[in-house]
Order: sequence, then C-alpha cells, then structure tokens
Amino acid sequence: MQPQDAQMMGQVAPAGAMGQQVIIVQNKSGGPKVFGIIAIVLGGIGVILNGLNFTADLGGLGGGLVALYYLLTLLAVVSNGMFVYAGILLFQYRKSGVWWGFGAVGVGVLSTVIISLVIASALSELDEGLGEAVAGFGLISAGLQAVCCSAVVALPLLMNGADLD
Repeated sequence: MQPQDAQMMGQVAPAGAMGQQVIIVQNKSGGPKVFGIIAIVLGGIGVILNGLNFTADLGGLGGGLVALYYLLTLLAVVSNGMFVYAGILLFQYRKSGVWWGFGAVGVGVLSTVIISLVIASALSELDEGLGEAVAGFGLISAGLQAVCCSAVVALPLLMNGADLD
C-alpha cells in the first residue's frame, strides 16, 4: 500500500523570511456540515410527519379528492426525502446538494400551494371569507417555506463556495 499524496489548498503569499515562499493553508469551513445536518433533521421530520398523513381517515371525501390528497401527500414525502438527500450531499461537501435542495424546496412549495388552494376552494363554498383566509395563509406559508428552506441549502454555497466539490 502506497502512501497517499498530500494535498494542500490555499494561496502562495509573497516571499517571506529569508527569500522563501510562505504557503497559507485554509481549512474547509464547517458550514456545509452544519447545514447538512440541519437539512437531514428537518427532512427526516418531514418524511415522518407527512408519512403519517397516509393513515388519515378520508371516508367523507369524494374519490377525486382522496386521490388528490394521496398524490399531494406523496409529493410532500418525496420533497422531504430529497431534502434529506441534499443534506447528506452537503455533509459530504458536494455542491450538487445545493441543487438537490432547491429541487426539494420547489416540489414542497408546489405541493403546499396546491393543497392550500384546494382546501380554500372547498371552504369557500361554506364561507367565502374563510376560503380567502385559508388561501392567503397557505400562500404565506409556502413563501416562508421557500425562503427558510432555500436559506438552509444556499448558505453553505454563499459562505464559502470553494469548499464544495
């Protein structure tokens, strides 16, 4: 077994003492690991909680709404699973984790917007003001979800993108 070659990252500084070059070595930032762990935890919680939605009693709903409910629940589980995978990639200092994270956020926001509008539509038949309030709350919730989850996956790239492979 041969020894591995040493790899150094950093910059070469101007000549230092006694005419020799000084090499400044920069350690990798811990940011991608921290945000990777946060993404894994949040995505894991989302997978578990959205997975529990499959056990809901939907006896009073029509066939089309039941299918839509299960489709949107599946989208939410897939989105959170993608977020876990993005966290794993970020933990491994891979830049593709950022893009997987943005994809997960996009799928999650789309799912949130659709379910909010469907619920608001159903509630507006009972009370128009209630339907509008639910739609507004759902859209605000989707916006907050997009901003917060995007920040979790984008901050490692913004802090020191050179650390990601």
